[in-house]
Amino acid sequence: MSCENVKLFVGNLPIDATQDEINKLFSPYGEINTCSLLRQYAFVTLKGEGAADRAIRHLDGKEYRGRPLVVEESRARPPNSTKIFVGNLSATCSADDLHGLFSTFGRVLDCDKVKARLCSNVGYAFVHMERKEEAQAAIDALNGTMFKGQWWSCLL
Repeated sequence: MSCENVKLFVGNLPIDATQDEINKLFSPYGEINTCSLLRQYAFVTLKGEGAADRAIRHLDGKEYRGRPLVVEESRARPPNSTKIFVGNLSATCSADDLHGLFSTFGRVLDCDKVKARLCSNVGYAFVHMERKEEAQAAIDALNGTMFKGQWWSCLL
């Protein structure tokens, strides 16, 4: 049996989610090597062959405390890339909108948009940019601006 470790991104968690809750949620699918809980998202590393695939298959999109979970394999980013948190997004703001806006400041590697709550019109996203200087320029220009009726909060 393989001792493969796979790191998962877990998004759209309730703001008051606890590490114990995340551990209980993922423990049926394999041994948890690490669990890092941040604000409304976590990274869980599962050990064992197929553990991550089982967790993704059973938990991605599953409603947890009124919110659909996002569970996917964590993707490695280039070493100099920078992740920007974009908060207070309008429900009508798409990943393509984000890509287009942030591309004016540099190369965008990926945009991950998450709706905060089923009944909410507000969400958040992570925009991954190739270079830190470009990310900072985007933050300086876009933080506190209104887009599609919502005032954005952009942070590294």
